[in-house]
Amino acid sequence: MPWRSLLDDVITITYQESRLYIHGVNHQYRQRLPSPSPIWPIIHQQLHHPLSTLTNSDDESTHDDEHSLHANVHYILSKKVPIGRMNNNNLQKARSFLSIVSKWDNEKGARLSEALLERIYDEYSRGGNHNAMVDTEMYNICLNAWNRSGVDGGTIVRRVEGIVSRMEERYDNGDDEYSYLARPDRFSYNCLINTYSKWDEDSADKVEAVLEKMNRLAVEAALSEASLEREYVELIRPDSITYNSLMNYYATRKNQPFSAQHAEDTLLKMSDLSQQLGSGIQMDATSFNIVLKAWSNSGGGMAGAQRAEAVLRMMMKLYNQGHESVQPTTVSFSTVINAFSKVAKEDAHTAVEKAMGLLDVLEGISIPDPENINSCYNAAANVIVKTGVKNAGDKVIELMERMKNVDAAPDERMYVSCIEAYAREGEETSFKRAKALITEMVEDPQLKTDSVVFNVLLDALTKDNSEKSLMKAQDIMTMMEHIGGDSRPDLTSYSIMISALNRSSSKDGERKAVDYLRSMLRSYTTDRYDKAMPNSFVFNCTLSMLARCKEDWVDDVIYKTLMSMESQQKRGNTTVIPDTITYNIVIGKLAKMSTKDNAKKVMKLLTSMEEREKDGNVDVAPDIITYTNVMKVQEKLDPRRAASIASSFLERAISNNIRVPMDRVGFRSLLIALSRSDKFEHAVTARKAWEWIERSSKRKNELLDADMCNLILIAFSRTNSAEAVNEVLSFLSCRIKRFKDGDQTTILPSILGFSAALSTLSTANRMSDALGLLDVLNVLSKGDKPQLRPDKGCYTAILAPLSRKHSNNDSNAIQAQTVLNLMRGEFDKIPTEVINAAINACAWTSGNPIVQRRAIEISFGIFQQAREAESVDAVTFGLMIKTCMRLASDDETRFKLVAPLFKLAATNGLAGNMVIREIGRMKSRLLKDGRVPTEWSKNASDK
Repeated sequence: MPWRSLLDDVITITYQESRLYIHGVNHQYRQRLPSPSPIWPIIHQQLHHPLSTLTNSDDESTHDDEHSLHANVHYILSKKVPIGRMNNNNLQKARSFLSIVSKWDNEKGARLSEALLERIYDEYSRGGNHNAMVDTEMYNICLNAWNRSGVDGGTIVRRVEGIVSRMEERYDNGDDEYSYLARPDRFSYNCLINTYSKWDEDSADKVEAVLEKMNRLAVEAALSEASLEREYVELIRPDSITYNSLMNYYATRKNQPFSAQHAEDTLLKMSDLSQQLGSGIQMDATSFNIVLKAWSNSGGGMAGAQRAEAVLRMMMKLYNQGHESVQPTTVSFSTVINAFSKVAKEDAHTAVEKAMGLLDVLEGISIPDPENINSCYNAAANVIVKTGVKNAGDKVIELMERMKNVDAAPDERMYVSCIEAYAREGEETSFKRAKALITEMVEDPQLKTDSVVFNVLLDALTKDNSEKSLMKAQDIMTMMEHIGGDSRPDLTSYSIMISALNRSSSKDGERKAVDYLRSMLRSYTTDRYDKAMPNSFVFNCTLSMLARCKEDWVDDVIYKTLMSMESQQKRGNTTVIPDTITYNIVIGKLAKMSTKDNAKKVMKLLTSMEEREKDGNVDVAPDIITYTNVMKVQEKLDPRRAASIASSFLERAISNNIRVPMDRVGFRSLLIALSRSDKFEHAVTARKAWEWIERSSKRKNELLDADMCNLILIAFSRTNSAEAVNEVLSFLSCRIKRFKDGDQTTILPSILGFSAALSTLSTANRMSDALGLLDVLNVLSKGDKPQLRPDKGCYTAILAPLSRKHSNNDSNAIQAQTVLNLMRGEFDKIPTEVINAAINACAWTSGNPIVQRRAIEISFGIFQQAREAESVDAVTFGLMIKTCMRLASDDETRFKLVAPLFKLAATNGLAGNMVIREIGRMKSRLLKDGRVPTEWSKNASDK
């Protein structure tokens, strides 16, 4: 029997026995107090016939669903019965229900019992109903309900501590004669101590404090002159269960030798107290067994096991001296034997010898529970298997034969140990022996075969990750399905197989994993086999495999697998909890193939995550990885949507001032998405996000760099908003000022980012600002930022907006000429593409004939200088012809300007497609037969 369950049973049995005595002492209190009404006799009747009062109610609050226990409980807890208005029938039901639901041994029962207790207390304290008294026993029922609820230890501790705290506070603050009835007693505090053993947190100070409090209260009560106080001594003084509970707390501390020593010291203290007259403290086998458990759990290896053996031999010595209460039981021997299964590998041989020696002792003495002797042999088999001694399987077979000496027969646990021993040996013959043992179990009607037996073999087979072993494991799964019943694959079986497939390099491993998951779901949902209930592990393991697979069919299957996971959660399967990582695995896989179908699935998943986050489920809140992958699939299909997603995420993060776990890659992806949009608001969001990270993150220098700073400026350069200029100037001036003021941590854009800013200024016809920014770059480059010296791209960035069709500015040509003059002062040769941009800017000059004539003159000046520098191509000639055709005032003037240009282009073999296209209606005058000889375009790149 598990130790915790053993102690719970001891406490429960003792409580049932002692409750009558405690109730008797409380009854003495009641004899001295005015009795409000004869309620308790009715309650005792209720405990024997708890449903008898659920019908035939004469109360005006009779409910239609009174035949339903749940309906009655919730009716009493609802506001339909106002505080202060509960009559005797209501109170009778409340007390009965409190007792009934406390025995459900689950969280719901514990919560309802506590709620009913508080409702009765409110009726008394707030409603002034003196018939609604709450006594210690009712509190203790609630404490016991939580201790047996089966929920996690932390929850039990918090609830039990809360109830005991309220008992103490209400007693201390009680100002009437009834306060004695609900005073914490020994059972209350014993229950509290026992609670801490269910929690992994260190609570040693708390359990010792409870014991100290009980002793203090007992001493104070004994010294009191009030008779009621003196009677309280028998209700509060620590007893054997108190000390057993204290030792059990230390025994549940794993891998802590000092805790085992604490337990043993407490046992010695009990021994001392047992010598005191009237202490009521007596050691028994349970006390010793708890100490044995403590040493077994201590993590002390061979030393801990040997100490447990020493305590066992002390038990036998005391028993032989006449102390019958400490006679060793099978629990004593099995606990000590099992302790030797936890030794170091080098102590394996000695451990097995020790276990066999203890069996020798056991077989030579009388024990009070011979019907449980199998547990000792099973413990010895466990030592053989866990220590990994040579020929472990054969040794367990010998142990099975030895059991006949005590008229015992091997049970299921012994067979499982033997199967595990053979399976661990890894030999083909050992595997056959293990399989033969399983067959023997299946055929023996005295033995119950379930999935546990097969799982031991599955686990051992899949350890080496070989293809051969995996095939054998699959055969075992088939065998389990064929046998059926409790031998069918359960959660552990499927987990072992899917995990093994995940680790293996098996072909079609993903398909097999999906098949196992489908079989598991079918077994659980269709066949109602609860042991096959899937959990998050099997789903996540399968999803991880599918995410790595490159087959075409995977995208649809991985999405459906996640949908199935969601369905399990919605149906109430609390072991399936998809979280952000789960969704990111699926979204990341779908994002690798940017199809419309995948994009729809990704958006559906993102929407689901965001909606669930709004509902308070933070475990599935989208993170930077989620949005990075969503944008990855959207950028290729719908860049604007990708930008909207990035903007939505960043705006929520900024407005809520949440600490988003951001990384460089993720933040860069967000900015890239925003920079590819042409919306001004997206560019603004990009800037706000940059400044948010810069302002709030201690890791800003890890997350931010010049390339990301460039993306802010690129985002603004792609908008057509007039406001973009002010944003760009503000963003840059702020950074440049801080840098000049000595803040060397200020991140400035690279020359690429400044080029984007220059383009924005030129597009808005802010040429003076653009040229001023060039001056700033020159100053910075001559100081600490030589890499910011304006390059040819900066000048091209200014010229490019001037050369666009819709620029139509009367100063285009002059501005282009100014930029080229600045370049000539910086560079030996101007690239042809820059020349072409300047000429094209001239072509798009608007204004009166004088302005246009001046633009033609400037274009010819640029053209001449380009020819001298040998920086012309077919596009240059085409743009010159375009300028003349657009800006000349009449056809005759156009012909006079274009004819020489065309002749020169043809002579140089540069009369390409653009040249022919731009001469337009003059083609008939320039080409005699309308044909272009091949040699005229032989050097043109656009021929």
